[in-house]
Amino acid sequence: MIISNSDGNTPYVKLDMENCNLTIIGKSYPEHAALFYGPILLEASENRVNMKNSKFRVKLALEIMNSVSTKYIFMLLKDLSEHSSEMEVTWYYEDDDESMLDDGNIFKNDLPGSTFTLVGVTDLRLI
Repeated sequence: MIISNSDGNTPYVKLDMENCNLTIIGKSYPEHAALFYGPILLEASENRVNMKNSKFRVKLALEIMNSVSTKYIFMLLKDLSEHSSEMEVTWYYEDDDESMLDDGNIFKNDLPGSTFTLVGVTDLRLI
């Protein structure tokens, strides 16, 4: 499943359940977060049998995310971590964005069974 950021308020999302990869890049402040993230959560839920003994890799590079997006992204990561043998998350943030670094640390603490790598970069558009 690939969702492109057509309106500028939603991120690029690639959920590849077959290869156990999730990529979310861009800005996430959709007007209707449930409509945007709902199908992604459903896809993960319907295909979780494929990942029972698999390592799931997640790449997050968000410039901005609102509180509702935070909720949905956390729900997605929690579901993936509970149904895979291991989850590895790489959380990219811009060096000068303390808010996104803080969010990455919150996710890291709230998903203790997952391996988190927080990576500061100069410009997320280069990821």
